[in-house]
Amino acid sequence: MDSNQQQTKWSQFLSLIVVFFFWGFVAASNDILIPVFKKWFVLSQVQSQLVAWAFYVAYFVGSAVFFLISIKSDILQKFGYKKTLAVGLLLSALGAFLFVPAAAAANFWFFLAALFIVGLGFSVQQIVANPLAIKMGSPQTGAHRLTLAGGINSLGTTIGPILVGIALFGMGNDKESKTADKDLPKIEVVKSEYITHKNELAKNIEDLRTDKSDDVKSVESTINAVQSNIDALDVEINQLNNISTASDLQVDEFSDKLGKIKEKSSAITYPIEFVKENLKMVKIPFIVLGVAFILVSIFMLFSKIEDPAKEEEENIEEGSAKFSILKYPQLYLGMLAIFIYVGVEVSIISNLPALLHTKEFGGVLEHNIAPFVSLYWGSLMIGRWNGSINVFNISKATVNILKFVVPFVAFAIIIGANTLSGKDVSSFYVYGFWILAFIVMSFIGGKTAGKTLMIFGIAGVLMMLIGLVYPDKEIAKYFFISGGLFCSIMWPSIFDLAIAGLGKNTGKASSFLVMMILGGGVIPLIQGWLCDFDKTSEGIFGITWTHFSYIIPVLCFVYLAFYGFITPKILKKQGIEMGESTSAGH
Repeated sequence: MDSNQQQTKWSQFLSLIVVFFFWGFVAASNDILIPVFKKWFVLSQVQSQLVAWAFYVAYFVGSAVFFLISIKSDILQKFGYKKTLAVGLLLSALGAFLFVPAAAAANFWFFLAALFIVGLGFSVQQIVANPLAIKMGSPQTGAHRLTLAGGINSLGTTIGPILVGIALFGMGNDKESKTADKDLPKIEVVKSEYITHKNELAKNIEDLRTDKSDDVKSVESTINAVQSNIDALDVEINQLNNISTASDLQVDEFSDKLGKIKEKSSAITYPIEFVKENLKMVKIPFIVLGVAFILVSIFMLFSKIEDPAKEEEENIEEGSAKFSILKYPQLYLGMLAIFIYVGVEVSIISNLPALLHTKEFGGVLEHNIAPFVSLYWGSLMIGRWNGSINVFNISKATVNILKFVVPFVAFAIIIGANTLSGKDVSSFYVYGFWILAFIVMSFIGGKTAGKTLMIFGIAGVLMMLIGLVYPDKEIAKYFFISGGLFCSIMWPSIFDLAIAGLGKNTGKASSFLVMMILGGGVIPLIQGWLCDFDKTSEGIFGITWTHFSYIIPVLCFVYLAFYGFITPKILKKQGIEMGESTSAGH
């Protein structure tokens, strides 16, 4: 590999990272769509997760199709990076616009098809944009450029759900969003949840009474079903009004009753025209996204982004007529690494609410889960912002200072955002110690993709193991949440290692790697399967099965550390050096 120092092509790179922002914006916004679809289409929890599945499967299918086409004609070599990227954006625009007829038809499968097409476009964009970001400057800082792009992606995951939520539901109410006092008795918290659900149902009845499009009998039948649930809630609320203190057993009984009433509420089928009216709100954000995709695609076509495809075609020898994965161990091992990395990143957070809800972790109620979720995704932002510092052309002393300052600036943003939303997150201050540990690890990892991946993989193993055995569960949960910190730089590190030495086969290799995003839909199911043993068993090794399920992330981090250790050795045998840059500027 050429070790000559190259400046990062900033004007081109800044144009490219707009695409990374969109990936995060839309992917995180799916979490807002899930409860909306679950309510109006009367879906089970498993059915509602098809929203996420449609997205992940689209990545797999899109990457597979891209590769099959590339067997006969290498797309990136033939059409170039810019044109292929623009096509991916236009494909996503088509999917976004299809949300309009899907909402008009009030058809869940239509929505899934539209989201699938958005994901197909994203798969093409991922195949092009990831290797292109790495090539926009020195190969030795390629992973750090991808980390910076990932930081912009994290910004999208942070503000996407907020903006889509505002578009769907309007601005929030400070009194409603503010969490109850931490010293408030649990029975009072449960009572507030009863009242909240009652108010939601009462609002539905109010809206149904104005429905003139559906059959009158159908509307009346639905109103009666909703009113029946309100009556059941009133019975329990009257009992709660007469209770000032309650045992944990009584609280659990009231919680179970509320859960059953909510199940009945979710099973109510609303009249079709009423559903269509309520789904109109979904159209606006996706129309805006569709227009944005088109504008960005036009911008990309006329941008100054240089196309490295032709240059590679001239400078890299043919090698062999046919591309074979087995010729490149860095690639097939990297494919498994991407599968596991995406899987563990999603699995840690998707099973965290179940963990915090267990009695051993304090029985955190549903409305208090959100700050912990934001801290996890915010941890990825902390890590990616920190990892991106190495890209900038600044002195070593400034880099060292920023590596301490930037993570805590990002942490302050997380704390501030939660505080502004009415959440009490003073207990998060202790997380600063984990951030300090992360900063130390980032110094040890340096600027080398393999070493950084190995160090962070080992750190991930240690964090998960300590979380499994640490006696104080108020502290133990932060060890699990810190998995977000150590996952933060893994994607660019794995990608950089996996495509090293692939030359003109980079496009094909990239399609295989993006295909492995499917891991985000597989590994969480495995960990969730372990959690479900709590329904039939008392636990294992003195802890719940839900707690023990975090042995799955341990195994994932073990492999990721192994990949970071072994791949530089594989590349060295191929005459490819992935060494650390000796220059502070790139």
